[in-house]
Amino acid sequence: MQAKAWVWHGDSDLRLEDMALADPGPGQVLLAVRAAGICSTDLHVLGGGVVFVSPPHVMGHEGAGEVVGVGPGVPEALLGQRFAVDTVFGCGSCRFCLGGRKHLCPCVQEIGQTVPGLWASHCLVPASNLVPLPDSVSYAAATQMETLHCVLGGVDKLRLLAGEKALILGCGIAGILFARLLRLQGASRVVITGTRENRLSLARRYGADEAINARRVSLEDVLGSERFDVVVETVGSRETIAEAGRWAESGGRVLLFGIPAGHRAELDIMDAIWRELLYIPTGNAPQVWPRVVALVASGLVDLEALVSRRFPFEALDEAVRFARDQHDQHVKVVVENPR
Repeated sequence: MQAKAWVWHGDSDLRLEDMALADPGPGQVLLAVRAAGICSTDLHVLGGGVVFVSPPHVMGHEGAGEVVGVGPGVPEALLGQRFAVDTVFGCGSCRFCLGGRKHLCPCVQEIGQTVPGLWASHCLVPASNLVPLPDSVSYAAATQMETLHCVLGGVDKLRLLAGEKALILGCGIAGILFARLLRLQGASRVVITGTRENRLSLARRYGADEAINARRVSLEDVLGSERFDVVVETVGSRETIAEAGRWAESGGRVLLFGIPAGHRAELDIMDAIWRELLYIPTGNAPQVWPRVVALVASGLVDLEALVSRRFPFEALDEAVRFARDQHDQHVKVVVENPR
């Protein structure tokens, strides 16, 4: 069939093009993409900061849509149903795939990163990667289930104990969701830092006790000698990664979530050894998807409020420019392609 797709040709060159799409193969479905998110990782790719993604390429790893075609072996009952997309798939037979950690598979692939993605009118998706949408969740909000699953996986790795204190560096979508989940996990105090007042205000609504605008005050002036059982780094700047450990209590944990430019940053290893700090890198967490659906269906995590700007699919290039250049004016930018 003929589909429409935004093809990245390098630098900031995005073009809406016709694309020939094969019929769904065994175990695949054809998904009509109804909404797709513009993620900070996408902006990293467009800026040349992700070495394993190269043009020409159809990006987009946050999305949701409707099944409009099924391949051999896939139940026709899926036709017309609404789904978000788990974008990671592996070989299915290695020890990582069999152990529920397909994102560590030596042959791992990701929709939007290594295979054509969701910045398209239609996309081929493994049926096993479909995530059912609760009736109450819009397609636009469902695009953020991808980030929520990564955040939930990170919170699981922290193994937070009830009553522990948490500091979150960065007030993007991930930081706001970390505030919500850490509060639900029983943190006694959640502090978040950032530079955008609208996001800090939203973080307070999502559970942060204190939201510090780092453009206006220094953390030292506000927090003084306070230290935290867990520190979550979501910014990905070399500076915030380097300073994350200093805010951790001795014996505490530092979660590394943000992606630094150039993929490298420095840590104070001597401080980590001397004070026995545990640094925990985190990324995908495919095993948590059923809990993501339950959290969203229960209303405990509101994804709708995170979507602050919507563009039509035909204006995706404009949406990307807005997401890149107008940081202070949005929380999450989504493109929509209704029926």
